[in-house]
Amino acid sequence: MPTDRGCARRLATRRQQAVLAFIVACLAAVLLSPVHLTRRHPGALVVSIEFDDTLADQLSARSILAEHRMHATFFVNSGALDRPGYLTVAQLRALASDGHEIGGHTINHVRLPGLKVSEQRRQICDDRRALLALGFAVSDFAYPWGAHDSVSVELVRSCGYDSGRRAGGLAFPSCIVCPRAESIPPRDPTATRAPGSLSRSQGVSTIQAIIRSAQQDGGWIQLIFHHVCDACGKYSISRQDFSTLLDWLAEERDAGRLVVLTVRQVIHGEVPR
Repeated sequence: MPTDRGCARRLATRRQQAVLAFIVACLAAVLLSPVHLTRRHPGALVVSIEFDDTLADQLSARSILAEHRMHATFFVNSGALDRPGYLTVAQLRALASDGHEIGGHTINHVRLPGLKVSEQRRQICDDRRALLALGFAVSDFAYPWGAHDSVSVELVRSCGYDSGRRAGGLAFPSCIVCPRAESIPPRDPTATRAPGSLSRSQGVSTIQAIIRSAQQDGGWIQLIFHHVCDACGKYSISRQDFSTLLDWLAEERDAGRLVVLTVRQVIHGEVPR
């Protein structure tokens, strides 16, 4: 018959094993988290890959992103879902299941400044409500065409978004006296700055030049894409060029010169300080 002392020893051993297992689990979570991965290279530039407008051909980026172990942010117009030429709800759920972020972009891709306050509120707030109702964790917003005013900025905040992205405000290509990258944390989370929508004429070399220039001082670069197809529009990038760009980003990432994070990860502080 076991003694009280023997039972106590076994109980203590089990407790020690449980504590050890808990410590190991915590260490694993920390070592694999984006925070830890970015702090390994505290001077690295942060790059976010972003897709606007809910376009159906963006789904072709899914396999390329997976191949390079990268996640993107897809800014979605809820009113476009399941319409011809646009992503379906099922496709959007597949992207979210891969770890990609789903953000808001108004219901109907409208230019917000100049609209009545009630219509701006409907476009911003109801878009987020619709995406939340579909089961997506929606915390970040992108202004259509980057157009915003004091009303839309305040509505983005009051509707529950943590950030709103404009288009422009950085040095390349339209403003030579502007900063090369957005600050971390952003100077204004409801109007974060970006190089602007990337066009087919710019090509991979131009995108690389934007990033190399920003690497001098660090910070955050948001790459704004639309179509992923072969010469199907002004704001498009071919699958081959997108894959080539991600090959290069992966090399820079593995060399410790940059990290690739979603908008949510940047806004929530999963970046070097």
